[in-house]
Amino acid sequence: MTIRPIAAALFLLSACVPAWAEDPTIDAVDRVVEPVIGQDTPGLGVLVMKGGEVLHMKGYGYTDIASKAPVTRDSLFDLASVSKQMTAQAAMLQMEDGLYTPETEIATILPAFEDQPGEERALTVSDLVHHVSGLADYLDGNEELNYGAETTNAEVVAWLARQPLLRPPGTKFDYSNSGYLTLGTLVTKADDKKSLDDVLEERIFKPLGMTSSGLVTSSRIDENRQVTGYSGTKGKFDESYSPTVTEGDGNVITSLADLAKYEKALATNALLSEEATEKLFENGTYDDGSAIEEDGEGYGYGWSIATGKQNYATHSGSWMGTSTYYQRNLTSGVTVILLANGEDISLGDLATEVEQAAEEE
Repeated sequence: MTIRPIAAALFLLSACVPAWAEDPTIDAVDRVVEPVIGQDTPGLGVLVMKGGEVLHMKGYGYTDIASKAPVTRDSLFDLASVSKQMTAQAAMLQMEDGLYTPETEIATILPAFEDQPGEERALTVSDLVHHVSGLADYLDGNEELNYGAETTNAEVVAWLARQPLLRPPGTKFDYSNSGYLTLGTLVTKADDKKSLDDVLEERIFKPLGMTSSGLVTSSRIDENRQVTGYSGTKGKFDESYSPTVTEGDGNVITSLADLAKYEKALATNALLSEEATEKLFENGTYDDGSAIEEDGEGYGYGWSIATGKQNYATHSGSWMGTSTYYQRNLTSGVTVILLANGEDISLGDLATEVEQAAEEE
C-alpha cells in the first residue's frame, strides 16, 4: 500500500495525521478501477476499509461531464437501494430502545394495515425487513396510485394497505421496494417524526458526524456537490435523472467521507450493541423455520448474506443515473464501497477485484 505524501515539513509538526492530509490510496486499486472510468461510468468513488480504518479513499473521473468537475471524497451520490440498510439499522436501533420487536404486527404502528384484504396472518416488522411480506409492488402500481415524482410515502402506504397480498407472508422471498418503503414509514411513525430523514439524522447521521448526508428532500444536501447522473456505456453517456420523494427503499444522499464514518461505526459497534450489530448480518427465516435462500444468498437487515469460505454482507443499488455497491467481508473485515454516477455499470465484480487488489498490495 502506498500513501500519497504530504509536505514533509508540515508532517514533522505533528505525530497525528492532520485534517489536511491526503487520503490513503492503494496503487493496485487504481490499476483495477481506472479502466472503467470514462468507459462504463463517467465517475466513481471508491472506499476500502478494514476494521473501521480507511485503506483507500479516492474519486475517479467526473461528477459532471460538461464541467469536468472531479469526483472527490465529498462528492454526493444517491445510494439508491443501498439506502435500505440504513432504514433497517434505524429499525434495529428502535428495537434496542424497546419500541417494538421483529414480531410486532405493523398494523399496531401503521393502522392503515388493520383492514388489508385477505385471510393471511398479519404482517410483521420482520416480514418487511426480510422481503417476505408479499406486498404488491408500488412501482408497478395501478392508475389508482399513479406513482410519480411527488408521490409521498403516505399515499403509497394507503394504496398498499388496500391491495391483496401477492402471497401469504413469511412463505417466499421477493425483493420488495414496497416492504422497505413501508418499513421507512413505520420507523418514522415509531419515533413520531415528520420524515425518515429526521429519524436518520437524529439516530445515525448526527451522532456519527455525517454532516453531508440526508434523504433527497433534506435541506442538508448541498446540490452543488451532488453528482450528475448518466446512462450509457462504452464512453457514450446521456444525462439521466428521475427524482422522487419516497423514503425507506432508496433516496439517501451521501459521500465517501461520510460513509467512512458509517462503516467505522458498523465495525466498532458505535451505534448498536455488538449483539444487535451481528443481527444485522444474520439471515432471516420463513414461517416454517427454514432459512431464506434466493440465488444462493440469504437476507438480513438490508443486506444480502452469502456464506462459505468467507462470509459476505452486500447490497447493490441502481436508479436513474446511479449505481452503488456496498460489500462487507465479515470474515476478513475488509469493506469495499463503490459509488458511480453511471446507472449501467455493474459493480459487483469490480468490488471483488478491488478487494483482491487491496489485500494483495
